[in-house]
Amino acid sequence: MEFRIRKGYDLRLDGEARREVRPLATVRYCVAPSDFRWLTPKLLVQAGSAVEVGTPLFCSKADERVAVVSPVKGTVREVVRGERRSVETIVIEAFPSDPFRKHLDFDEPTTSDEVAGLLLSNGLWPMLRQRPFSVVPSPDSRPKSLFVSCFDSAPLAPDYGFLLQGREAEFREGVRRLHQLLGESCPIHLCMRSGAENACFEAAENVGFHCFKGPHPAGNVGTQIHRIDPIDKGETVWYIHAQDVAAIGRFFLTKTLSFERTVAVTGPCTQAPCYYTMVYGADITPLLEKQTTGAEVRRISGNILTGKQLAANPSVRFYDSQVTLLPEGGEREFIGWLLPGFRKWSLSHTFTAWLFRRKTFSHNTSLQGGRRTFVMTDIYEKVFPFEILPMQLLKACLTEDFEQMEELGIYEVDDEDFALCEVVCPSKMECQKIIREGLYKLYKT
Repeated sequence: MEFRIRKGYDLRLDGEARREVRPLATVRYCVAPSDFRWLTPKLLVQAGSAVEVGTPLFCSKADERVAVVSPVKGTVREVVRGERRSVETIVIEAFPSDPFRKHLDFDEPTTSDEVAGLLLSNGLWPMLRQRPFSVVPSPDSRPKSLFVSCFDSAPLAPDYGFLLQGREAEFREGVRRLHQLLGESCPIHLCMRSGAENACFEAAENVGFHCFKGPHPAGNVGTQIHRIDPIDKGETVWYIHAQDVAAIGRFFLTKTLSFERTVAVTGPCTQAPCYYTMVYGADITPLLEKQTTGAEVRRISGNILTGKQLAANPSVRFYDSQVTLLPEGGEREFIGWLLPGFRKWSLSHTFTAWLFRRKTFSHNTSLQGGRRTFVMTDIYEKVFPFEILPMQLLKACLTEDFEQMEELGIYEVDDEDFALCEVVCPSKMECQKIIREGLYKLYKT
C-alpha cells in the first residue's frame, strides 16, 4: 500500500554524508540512562567494576528484568551523578583486545517466552519502544502491531539501505524472531520510502509492506502509525529501528552479542561528511576534533529537529544513527530583513532563496526572532500531517486538561511529531517540550 504525505516540509541542509564508511577507534564509552525515556535506573555496577559485553550496568526500578548492558569489555572508570545523586553517565574504558563482541552458547528458542528471555538477559529488549509515550515496553505486555520504519526523512538523515548493506540476512532473521516473539496475531509493518532501493527490506517474510511518499515527517514512525494503525486509548503499538532489527538477527544467526552500528556524521560544520562504524556510547571526541571546522559548533546526537546537544562526554545516544554539526548562531545582522536573502531559508518565501528549489542552506541555532505569546495561526497545519488539531492540543497540554488532551489525540503523537511546528512557529514556542511534558503527566497518572 502506498501513502502520499502532502503536509510537511523538507529542510535542505548542507553537509550530507557521502557513501563512505570509516571505522572509529576509541577506548572510552559513555552509557546514559536518560537515553531511555522515563526509565528510573537501579545501578548495578560501581567505579572499578570489570564488565564484559552484555554485563548489566543498570536496570529499571519498575521492572528489574529490563536492563541496559555494557556495549564493550572493559572497566567502569566513573559513574557521573547529577542532582539528587541521579545517575547521568556510566563511563567505561574498553580493553584494547576484541572488546566489542561476545560469543554465546544458547539453545535455539522455540517459544515466544524463550525469545523474550534471551532479549532481556542480553540487553536487547530496550531496542523495542512503545507508543504512546515512546518508552521501553513491559515484557509482560504485547502490542496490537509492530512497526519498523525503513527510512528517515529528517534533514541529512542516513540512508537505511546503505546502513544495512550486506546485512540483508541479519535483517530477515531479525524480522523472523520478532514475529516469533509477538505471535501470529500481531502484524509487523515495514514502512519504506516510495521509489527508493528497498531490496533489503522487501525480502522479509510474513510482514506488511507500505510505501510512503512526500516530505518530512513522512519518515516519522508516528506518521506511519497514524496512517496504517491509529492508536486509541488503552492500545499500544511497538516500534524498532531497522538497524536494531538487524542487530537482533545477528544475535540469533551467529550467537554473537554486539552493539556495533553505522552512524552518519553530517552537517554544515563537518569537513568530510561520511559514515562511521562504532559501538553505541563511543566517545566521539576524536572524531569531532578531526571533522569539525574552525567555527563555533553545536554538536548534536541525532538530527537538527529532534536531536540532543552533546556537551560533556560526547557520545551517540542509544537510538541515534546520526551526528549533526551545526554552526552556533546569535549574531546580530544589520537590516537583515531588508536584504534579498539569497542564502536565507524561509517557509513563507520572505527571502528570494526560495526560487532556487534545490539550494541547500547552512542553518544555525538562531531563533530568528523573539519569544512571544501564542499567536493564533494556521501555520502548524501546513506542516502537520495528522488529522489532529495541533494548536488546540498544545494549549490543552499547557493547561493540563487531560480530558481534552485525550479527545484531541494525544496518544497518537510524540514530541518528534511536533518538530516542524516548532521550526515554523511565529511565537517560538517549544512545541516538543510542551507535548513531552503533557505525555509525561498522562504517563504518571
